[in-house]
Amino acid sequence: MKLTYMIAASLTVAATTASAQDFPERPINLIAPFNAGGGTDLLLRGLAPHFAEAIGSDVFVSNMAGGSGTVAASALQGQRADGYQLAYMSVTVSTIQPQIKNVPYGLDSWTPICSIAASPTLLFVTNDSPFQSMEDVVAAVKEEPGKYVFGSSGPGAITHLTMVAAFAGLEIIDDMKHLPFQGSGPAIKELTAGNIQFFGDTEILMNRGDFRPLMVFSDERLENFPDVPTATEVGIEAPLNELYLWGGLFAPAGLDPEVTATLESACEAAVASDGFGAFAANSGTVIKYRGAEEFDAFYRAQYESNAALIEAAGL
Repeated sequence: MKLTYMIAASLTVAATTASAQDFPERPINLIAPFNAGGGTDLLLRGLAPHFAEAIGSDVFVSNMAGGSGTVAASALQGQRADGYQLAYMSVTVSTIQPQIKNVPYGLDSWTPICSIAASPTLLFVTNDSPFQSMEDVVAAVKEEPGKYVFGSSGPGAITHLTMVAAFAGLEIIDDMKHLPFQGSGPAIKELTAGNIQFFGDTEILMNRGDFRPLMVFSDERLENFPDVPTATEVGIEAPLNELYLWGGLFAPAGLDPEVTATLESACEAAVASDGFGAFAANSGTVIKYRGAEEFDAFYRAQYESNAALIEAAGL
């Protein structure tokens, strides 16, 4: 009987090793946790052909919308960890939603493969706003508490957390009002109309209107706005001083390290390809590649730091 168990165990190890070495043997599915035509969907479709070329297998994109991305994440969490099912998950899907909603996944549910894009968020006002700096904002809010309103694209969204990081970090959030909208578009209209005074999003969205940034949630100043201070420079301390709208590829937890390495290598080659670079330039995507180990550490640090934001937001 012992001999039988030893033979069975040996065969299992041999089969697993062969499977990892032969990966991939069939097409790989890249899941976009939102509807077709959105930013995540377009990014994955821009990446897919270059990923396929790098890994030497067919790659296709599928959409699974719902629950602000949690439907797809929940479904992926229950899949076999074999490397054939991956999802592009953003900071909100992977680190915020599981901390504010009852979902079947959490911090340890994933094998991070690679990060692909990341853009720091900025706090901005209209160009005709009287506020020229965050010092102006703090002084005005303290002088007339309850007068000023910040907007967001919804509770728990990255835009909401940007505002919370700014005003909680400067200790004036209790003297302000929050007006959430269903998306950044409606919020931007109200900012332009003067019904809210402050909003926060990425540089790409900010550049679509006549707006002026007052600070950026990054570890360094932006190349396009060298005169705009970082959150740290205006007095906001960690972990509220950096906030990025980032995303990357995740597989279910427990993925074979050899398969992880194969996927990581293909992702690196795809992101560095001329074709994806052209897509990024045309779409305004800010490329930020991290390999599996670095991305795992970054993701875990983000999960922890965003917990402080969630608490500050009362979520």
